[in-house]
Amino acid sequence: MSMQIRADGDTWTARLGDTRTGATTRPVLFFCTTTDQRPYRVVEVPADRFGGDADLDGLTEEELRGLFADSRSMGSPREYPKYTA
Repeated sequence: MSMQIRADGDTWTARLGDTRTGATTRPVLFFCTTTDQRPYRVVEVPADRFGGDADLDGLTEEELRGLFADSRSMGSPREYPKYTA
């Protein structure tokens, strides 16, 4: 599952990334859905914070904004993906 927030003048969809066996962290990815010219953003959280993909649904908007504020841009991709609403 994913959640959306408005930040930096755009709408962002948050998704949990896959976790590797034995990993101590799990990525939360933010994808811009209002333009395909923004790189995605990533923040690592403790792996045990989220048990499954649906766990993002339990976050408040404030918590999601906090994760977004802690995230880092992954730079410009070689090819910009096309997002459809």
